[in-house]
Amino acid sequence: MAVLDFAGEFKCALDTKNRVNIPSNLRKLLTPDAENTLVITRGFEGINLYAYPLNEWQRLTKLLRTLNPLEKKTRDFIRQFVGVAFYAPLDSQGRTMIPEKILNIGKIEKDLLIIGSLTKLEIWNPDIYNKYLTEDNLSLSDLAEQISFTDMFYEKGE
Repeated sequence: MAVLDFAGEFKCALDTKNRVNIPSNLRKLLTPDAENTLVITRGFEGINLYAYPLNEWQRLTKLLRTLNPLEKKTRDFIRQFVGVAFYAPLDSQGRTMIPEKILNIGKIEKDLLIIGSLTKLEIWNPDIYNKYLTEDNLSLSDLAEQISFTDMFYEKGE
């Protein structure tokens, strides 16, 4: 099966029932294994949300099950990441409801920005996202210089 990665930025807004219409360009990338369901949880930045297709979430939680549950940091991570997760099925019009508790994590009131991030979607308050980019001086060129892409381009031992 071909790998379809999420990409792009999409400005959206919540309706009065806290539903967001997932753009059709993104919905088309959901495989049948996703069962038209996203799993929405806290983003690692702490000021945004992540939305995984159900099948990708299941792949990720399978990996998380291999972590040592006797370690406090593992339990804390799973509690904060998995514990707040919400299963969000899409309706026939491509909308999904995001609970108030989850929206509060991202400080999302009405407008939101959905960003394709390969295997997941990121959901941001647009103002917070712009502030995040500005305050952290996140330039693509600087980031590219700081990341080691060596393993991506060269086989080990060559």
